Amino acid sequence: MIEQYKGYEIKVYWSDIEMGYVFCVFSKDGEGIKESGAYFYEENAWPGAREAMDWLVEKSENGG
Repeated sequence: MIEQYKGYEIKVYWSDIEMGYVFCVFSKDGEGIKESGAYFYEENAWPGAREAMDWLVEKSENGG
């Protein structure tokens, strides 16, 4: 599944390698900027992705 969030694209999918759901975050230019570890449920990966994006956006806005 794919979602647009705060100007970024989040993809959540099943990973046979990780044996769980992972998320990847892409910039507006399509560059991969964040990848997660495995989540047991897809429903848990989405909030994890949004939380990671909130942190990254806050960090970039504060010059970090």
